[in-house]
Amino acid sequence: MCCPGAALPLPAGDLLVSVGNFGLLQFLDPLTNGWSSFDTQHGQPQEVYSPGDSTRRIANLLGCPISAIIVDGGTGFTQATAAITASVGGSTWNAIVGGSLGVKSITAPGAGFTVQPLVLLPDPPSYSANNVGGIPALAYAALTNGTVSGVTLNQVGAGYQQATITGLIVPSPFDPAVGSITPGTVTFTLTNSGVITGAVCTDNGAPLATLTALTLTAAGGGGSGASLTPIVLQTIAAATIAAGGAAWGTATAPARIFSNGGVPVSVSAIGNTTVELTGFKPRDAYIVGTTNAGGTITGTTIVESGLFTAVPTAAFASGGTIPTTAASVTFGMGTAEAVVTVQPL
Repeated sequence: MCCPGAALPLPAGDLLVSVGNFGLLQFLDPLTNGWSSFDTQHGQPQEVYSPGDSTRRIANLLGCPISAIIVDGGTGFTQATAAITASVGGSTWNAIVGGSLGVKSITAPGAGFTVQPLVLLPDPPSYSANNVGGIPALAYAALTNGTVSGVTLNQVGAGYQQATITGLIVPSPFDPAVGSITPGTVTFTLTNSGVITGAVCTDNGAPLATLTALTLTAAGGGGSGASLTPIVLQTIAAATIAAGGAAWGTATAPARIFSNGGVPVSVSAIGNTTVELTGFKPRDAYIVGTTNAGGTITGTTIVESGLFTAVPTAAFASGGTIPTTAASVTFGMGTAEAVVTVQPL
């Protein structure tokens, strides 16, 4: 069993790992210096190699912050003094200041591409003035008649230090003309000077007694005006009937209750999706309603409690009858234990 807030380092070797319903298989990212998660099928075992150096772990982070959306990066911050503090829970964070990229010019458009090429960017430094990492930028190219006509950043990155950065535009390995293509180059410049561009959670702390109680504050030097929304991993711990409705089914064909949404509404001012986790996709809940003879929902049984970063709303499906009175359910969010297994191969 893996309790909420617990993390288990993986031993060295080839392993068969199952993270259960709520566990996360994570690695210590050498660039951000925070923990990132592998894609895993919950409840399905997978083969994993672990070097045994505490850079691989299984963690149950329900009730804990896992990232933060930068709603406003503020102004006047410097890397040497910027700090992010948590109001409760004991989580720790690294603030990354500036060092985002903006496209300056396509210095060589290349020629002969028949498939969208790849844009290769250098990584930011692993450590800055106060041992804080960076966030890699991501970009893609558009083609017109076989040459690159535009480059767009879909992640601006953070923590870059060189004033000018060159990206390579190279053929896709699936381009049938790969042997005759002339590669291209694109030049980027730094943006967001003095702005908080990354908030990396380095220790998730203890599960929060109240999931909405956490606030994050960025300060240091002359910096001000930053606003951060913490992202707290959570599941449905209770589904309470607020209104039972009528004609939602029968005792043998009861109503079903699903989750809808369950992600924060905050919008990032920066756009570093891989760290802010603004692209998090919830795992939907599945709940069965206890239905009486009149089709009123009198109770609930949680079959799948889901995985969310905010409170979802309830959606109902009738057990086969036509509802005559609306029903409503209130979700209580919380934590749960994860059953994880680790077996040497």
